[in-house]
Amino acid sequence: MKTRKEFLEAVMKVANLKDLKQADEAARSVISLTKLIIGDELSQKIAEISPSDLREGWESIRAVQMDDYERDELLFETGEVLEERL
Repeated sequence: MKTRKEFLEAVMKVANLKDLKQADEAARSVISLTKLIIGDELSQKIAEISPSDLREGWESIRAVQMDDYERDELLFETGEVLEERL
C-alpha cells in the first residue's frame, strides 16, 4: 500500500464503512491516538519509512492531547463535560 487512497480503501473494507469519508475519519482518530501512545520519536520514525503520500497524511494528523482525550472520555462515561473554571 503506497497511497492514502489505497490505505483508506483498506480501512473502509476492514471496518465495513460506507465511504472514504468515514474511513478517513476513522483512520485520523486511530492515528491520533496511536501518536499519543507511541510518542514523537517513534512517530517520526514511522513517517520517515512511509511512502511519501502516506507520510504526508501521517504528518498532517496531530496526536490527540491528553486533556482532549480525558474530556471526551468523561463525556462518553457521563454524558456531560465539566465546565472549566476561570
